[in-house]
Amino acid sequence: MNMAIRKVKDKENLYDIDIGMGTHGDRFRKRVYATSDLEALAIETKFRRELGAEEKSSFTVSAISEKYIPWMDLHQSPKTAKDKKRMLFASILPYFGQFMPDRIEPQTIETYKQTRFKAHEDRQNKIIEAAIAAGKIPPTPKAPIKRQVNMELLCLQAMIKWGHEQGLCNELPQKFKLLPNKRKIPDIPSPSDIYKIIDNASDLFHKSLFLSLYHAGLRSAEARSLKWSNVNIDAGFLSVNGKGDKKRIVPLSAMLSEYLWGQYGCPIFFLIHPEFDAKKEKRSRDGYIWDNINSFKVAWNATIRRAGLNGITPHHLRHAFASHGLEGGTDLKSVQDMLGHASINTTQIYLHTTFKKHQEQIKRVFG
Repeated sequence: MNMAIRKVKDKENLYDIDIGMGTHGDRFRKRVYATSDLEALAIETKFRRELGAEEKSSFTVSAISEKYIPWMDLHQSPKTAKDKKRMLFASILPYFGQFMPDRIEPQTIETYKQTRFKAHEDRQNKIIEAAIAAGKIPPTPKAPIKRQVNMELLCLQAMIKWGHEQGLCNELPQKFKLLPNKRKIPDIPSPSDIYKIIDNASDLFHKSLFLSLYHAGLRSAEARSLKWSNVNIDAGFLSVNGKGDKKRIVPLSAMLSEYLWGQYGCPIFFLIHPEFDAKKEKRSRDGYIWDNINSFKVAWNATIRRAGLNGITPHHLRHAFASHGLEGGTDLKSVQDMLGHASINTTQIYLHTTFKKHQEQIKRVFG
């Protein structure tokens, strides 16, 4: 709660409001009835306005978001902007919208976490009840949404920090305490499974696209938005615009270079690979290597069905790039740079996957 508002102990819906009136020590104190912390805050803000003791900023979280969203659309990647808008409109603004940023206290954040968990639990219960009512086997409840809630808090924190830099709020609130959330060690598909997926892609367009996820460790959004101006096949590298518009350089493998020449329409590629018909292959448009396609998910799902490997996602190929690279002797810092991780701690998770594999080898040999 705000320092000027205190809930009366053992008294439901009663709050003490205590507002300083300047440098002479005068104070305004009043006990009020309110149905919630948010209503108490609204009453306190009204008293401040009447007393002429308002804070300098009149921007609520909702008002800051109206200015932040156009800035975000202009300065952040489309995927980042889309994800942040989804979090803002679905969860953050309905709860924090009427708060002044510098009135968001640690207890406010803890209450938000509890509210989100309760809403998630209620949704899960409704899904289970509906399945039982329909005579179906109820699905396994999804795990708590710790990571999602943390992402929402980080989004809110970033927006408030931006608002402070723009002079839209006074002091920054305390850094929000995030939920403990140990990242699950990802399942890593084998090279044979990955190449089986690539072999089952419908054409060179999709084969080269999927190969870029594995041989260059690209996120699917990064691959889809890659342009020919980002590629230097002769020099053997890609220039990738990653999260937060951070650029990184990734070397090209011989196989990916070859497939990119084919996607570019090089006649020599089709002489070497007669299984591809140059006339039937899909060409790139508007400077994009893979047309910035929107049908990626449909094409991926069809491919893994043909390969008989359901359960593997495009991001598994990025995981495999890191894990197989480490297994092959690539140092951790190089993997971090090629993946575009801001922190090496994020990359270190792949050490666990290689350790698991080494452990299995020891058990196989020595028991």
